[in-house]
Amino acid sequence: MFFLTYIPLLLLVVLLLALVRAHAYRAMPYFFVYAAFAVMADLVRFVVHNHHSIYVATYWITEAAYDILGILVMYEILKSVLTSLSRARWAPLALPVLLIVGIGLSLVHRQAVPPRVTGFYVYIVLGEIAVRFVQVLVFAGLVTLVPLIGLRWRQYPFGVATGFGLYATVMLLTTIKFSDFGTKFKLLWGWTSLVAYSVAVLIWIWFFSVPQKVETTSSELSAPSPGDLKQYKDALRRMR
Repeated sequence: MFFLTYIPLLLLVVLLLALVRAHAYRAMPYFFVYAAFAVMADLVRFVVHNHHSIYVATYWITEAAYDILGILVMYEILKSVLTSLSRARWAPLALPVLLIVGIGLSLVHRQAVPPRVTGFYVYIVLGEIAVRFVQVLVFAGLVTLVPLIGLRWRQYPFGVATGFGLYATVMLLTTIKFSDFGTKFKLLWGWTSLVAYSVAVLIWIWFFSVPQKVETTSSELSAPSPGDLKQYKDALRRMR
């Protein structure tokens, strides 16, 4: 049963290979770094899992890093999606506003569900909850803006946001339930988080398994070939 908890690690390795194959490190470098870090973090946790003090330190250090990478990935998604709206005054403020909202919701969440840790760990947990709120808001925003900005659902940013949005939603809901039911819910919470994250990684693998379709704008249209130009000239001569 212990090894079942490392199913996400195997899926993350597959995801990393899919990212390399699709050259996604060019389109979404922050997400590529996130996937590579996730593989490394799980491997280190697996190696030190028998050493309690080392495992605890490793766990919280990697969780803090996940918070930072989570924000960077959200920035990457918003930057990619809102490129067409770069002239809009509110576009550069999107992430700062979402961060403020996420932090506010995290503080409210803390009142409803007090953290089961103390000291500096509390700030890591608050940051993690804030990032999850931001991820849910970004995903909801993309779903709302799809018909307005012409975002294709098979584009990488939408796929990444979908995976994070699903996982963050499940984790926020299960955290509340964990508070309602107490420690009896701990085992179910652990397996729920495992399944939710595995599903999120599967979504990412699926989205990156096929190259994204990018709209070709008029400014990027290729010039006509010499053969096409000759046909145009012949047609013009016949029209004279």
